[in-house]
Amino acid sequence: MDTEKAHAAYMVLHKRSSIFERLIDGPAYQNQLVDEVDASQSTIYRGLKQLEDHDLVKKQDGMYVPTTFGEVVYTQYERTDEIVRTFAESKRLLETRQEIGTVLDPSVARDATTRVIGETRPDLVYEYLEEQVSEAAKISGVVPTIFSPMVETYLTQTTANRLEAEFVFGREATEHVQTKLSDEFKTLINTGNFDAYSYSGEIPMGVVVITEPIEHVLVVIHDDIGVVRGIIDSKDRAAVTWARDWYSKHKAESTPLTLS
Repeated sequence: MDTEKAHAAYMVLHKRSSIFERLIDGPAYQNQLVDEVDASQSTIYRGLKQLEDHDLVKKQDGMYVPTTFGEVVYTQYERTDEIVRTFAESKRLLETRQEIGTVLDPSVARDATTRVIGETRPDLVYEYLEEQVSEAAKISGVVPTIFSPMVETYLTQTTANRLEAEFVFGREATEHVQTKLSDEFKTLINTGNFDAYSYSGEIPMGVVVITEPIEHVLVVIHDDIGVVRGIIDSKDRAAVTWARDWYSKHKAESTPLTLS
């Protein structure tokens, strides 16, 4: 199937998704679909013909069923639809000065919760972030900046052996820790439950992977670095894999954090 035909099949599936969704639940006769999809006879007829013409459904024993191709395309359609809806519902999330369009993996928008400053109070965004850290048992992250109030949370959790954490800090975060929070981070590292690394390049967003007790990823989106626009919290497996890879890549290019 060439690109043009593949695109046409995808568009037909989008247009006739209500019919296809019903067929995913089980085979159906044409007359059944008129009642169950709540559409006219002519609409169902045209829809089935289009789906059949693009190899998305087939007739079997007088009933319509999805083809394997149709099922595969529909799975991807559902994923894409969820991603678009998540970002469309939180448009302000992506109105950032940081160039994240080519590095932010779209999978983070699946199985996701968002908090956006401007759509909710700023303090609620920070409270949400602190909640997630407080409930975590194991964290790894790449961050462009440090939120000082979070340091106390890390200290409390690591000192009590309730949290294992390791972070890669961007240049601004490294400078902030070394000049303003050196004593606090010495204490953190001395707990044996906190490791920190310094990355010399720019980091356009915060990516924090929480692996215990529930695996999920927090993406912290900034306007100017240090000015948070919002958070995406995704439990999607592909998003977690992307975030792990993001962390591993930056850690491999980092050096242990030095404190005076």
